[in-house]
Amino acid sequence: MGESNAFGMNAVDANNQWVQVLGNQIRLFQDGSLRIFNNAIPSNVISPDAPGYEPHDLNATAPSALERYQRDMIGYAPDLAVYAYGLNDSRCGHDLDSFMKSYAQIVETTKAQCPQALIVLVGPYWNLQYDAATWAIPANQKRFKKFSVPGDELVLSYNRSIADLAQDTGALFIDVYSVLEGATWLLTGDACHFSDIGQHLIGQAVFTHIAARCSFLSHKSKRAEEEMQSSVWNTGGSDALPYVITRWRKDDLWRGSEYKEDWL
Repeated sequence: MGESNAFGMNAVDANNQWVQVLGNQIRLFQDGSLRIFNNAIPSNVISPDAPGYEPHDLNATAPSALERYQRDMIGYAPDLAVYAYGLNDSRCGHDLDSFMKSYAQIVETTKAQCPQALIVLVGPYWNLQYDAATWAIPANQKRFKKFSVPGDELVLSYNRSIADLAQDTGALFIDVYSVLEGATWLLTGDACHFSDIGQHLIGQAVFTHIAARCSFLSHKSKRAEEEMQSSVWNTGGSDALPYVITRWRKDDLWRGSEYKEDWL
């Protein structure tokens, strides 16, 4: 669940939508199948208290995350529950305490009702809007109307508080703001959404943090290592120097004692 960037908006190749990048990376390394339900909604906000929320703005700001998480997250009984909020709320000036109160309710209830799920909180993305001077241009403010609050003070307070919420609830926080900060070339022409490479980087960042903290993603690799008896003697060398490949791999002689003794 999240906003327009989690929806994959402006990604030309669907495979580069960051949610799909995350899913495909997990599929590559884990045992068993994976099914993704992308329940992100463009323009979505955390709760009806967000200044940009419009109750009749269906499948956009409404229903907010607080109004739909029981149906759109907990109702799926997920193994992996990913929430990605903060961009839109900060862009419309949603008070930190109010934002975090709603987010905490969502995360704590998800944890209670899905006790076996890994909950991942993806922090807000960096955006040109957080540069107050850039966003002072009248055309930008006109374009986004209620979602035109400039400056980075609020969004950075979100980032810190979401990290604290993750620590308090046993969730995993992923700071994508620092990955994207200042990289204007990753944004599309609307200065809000990320291009294919930007989307891909977000997905890779989320996967990297999950994989580095979830040992189950190593089981498939460990099994392959055992089945082929992989070692320094029979792996590596793609596009390597021919004489280096010859030194390290000689028609299965890696299994012989002569090769090993030469190394030792």
